[in-house]
Amino acid sequence: MNAADRERIEEMLLEDPPPSCRAVSRATGYSDWTIRKISRALDGDPRPMRRSRSQGFSQSDNEAPAAGGWIVLAVVVGCLVLMIWAGARWTPPPET
Repeated sequence: MNAADRERIEEMLLEDPPPSCRAVSRATGYSDWTIRKISRALDGDPRPMRRSRSQGFSQSDNEAPAAGGWIVLAVVVGCLVLMIWAGARWTPPPET
């Protein structure tokens, strides 16, 4: 983003009433995330932005999906073993 584009975005955000971030995004061709970041900087909001949705999911950020996957696998295997045991238990013995 060059300085002229940033100035144009800031002018649009300082209008009264200000357009939505999505409208500015469509008009300028920059992502809604970038527009929101500039808007927060203009307002002087010191809180950090959340991560953008477009950034890839990093496994090191959150280990819960891996643990959840193992739990689901254990439940499925347990159900399969239970079904095989129940089938063998209630099947009548073969007649000879």
